[in-house]
Amino acid sequence: MFKKLFFLPVIIFIAFVLSSCSSTSLVNRWSDPEYKGPALQKILVIGIIKDDIKRRSFEQEFANLITANDRTAVASYTLIPDLESADQKEEVLAAVEKVGADGVLVVTLQGVSKEQREVPPSIDYVPTAGFGYGGMYGYYGMRHTAVYSPGYTVTDTIVRLDTKLFAVSSEKMIWAGKTESFNPSSSQAVISELEKLVITDMKKSGLIK
Repeated sequence: MFKKLFFLPVIIFIAFVLSSCSSTSLVNRWSDPEYKGPALQKILVIGIIKDDIKRRSFEQEFANLITANDRTAVASYTLIPDLESADQKEEVLAAVEKVGADGVLVVTLQGVSKEQREVPPSIDYVPTAGFGYGGMYGYYGMRHTAVYSPGYTVTDTIVRLDTKLFAVSSEKMIWAGKTESFNPSSSQAVISELEKLVITDMKKSGLIK
């Protein structure tokens, strides 16, 4: 009975942790097969997020992650403080010219949703402590205790983002992707995972250095 009481909360805790792990996936992507321009080196990052503080934080963190030895990113809030101005072509082009950007990356927060799912009950078989009756090699004689884990409800948080990359030379979209972040632990976790997926795909497509 003691073993059952000991293992039950451990198994439930592990199941909960595994079910709530953060992960981001690229659910859809597109790249322009006709783009023949050089790989982009300086990118202006525009975050379409209503909350100004979150927008500034998002843009800066994303720009910092994109910046590497062979490429540079600039957060648009440093040039376009008012988000509504980001919809004005003249404002964007002025910012692009000021920093000498050859690409514009627009990341739009499509929404954050809460979805519930039911985790069914399960039965796990836990070996008794020690090496069994046959010593170190006596695995066949080892006893197992059945442990019942009751079902429970989990509320998942899903963050959906839409990312588009434009080439300044042609003013055309050359890459687009939709991502979903499942139970992110923080905005930094979302940005970090998003950056890895998006930048890796763009590099494979030859769009950025």
